Amino acid sequence: MTAVSDENAALLEVLGLTEVPPATLEERIMRIEDREQIRELVMRYAYLCDARQWDDLLDLYTDDIERVLGGTLTEQVRGKEALRALLVAPALPRKDAGAVGPPPASKLATYALRHLVTDEIIRIADDGRTATAAVAYSLVAVDPADERRGQHEGAYVFSFRKVDGVWKFSRQVIFSNNALNPLFRA
Repeated sequence: MTAVSDENAALLEVLGLTEVPPATLEERIMRIEDREQIRELVMRYAYLCDARQWDDLLDLYTDDIERVLGGTLTEQVRGKEALRALLVAPALPRKDAGAVGPPPASKLATYALRHLVTDEIIRIADDGRTATAAVAYSLVAVDPADERRGQHEGAYVFSFRKVDGVWKFSRQVIFSNNALNPLFRA
């Protein structure tokens, strides 16, 4: 996959993936069902992140999940336990070392969050066991202490693997301009 620093190239790479047309009606139905399951998986991801239901969220991942943050952030983590630690207490390291860092994780945990995801492009590989998606998102955060709001945008490039007949996230590349969101600056 293209270097994560180039969001547009990574998204266009997904758009350029091709799928072999289904040869039979059964294959066509399976492709539609797989695409719908992946679409629902992406929506579940957003809702579970907003609710901070980390155990339920981690159930959506393969054991070897890799998450890479790009855009204004820089971070790479592999494995559910390492990811759990960063979900519970996000570090959100900035790509620009001189940039103002995020508030403490304890403050971030108080924000009400709403992920708005849209424009997904899903490509299912010929093996029927792996898939890739490009998804745009916007995140709105509200600080309940003073009702300040902040918003930032980004994109996801998700990789999926079918495990025992169930689609799971195997890799997440998250392009974010989080550092520009006023609520995510200390």
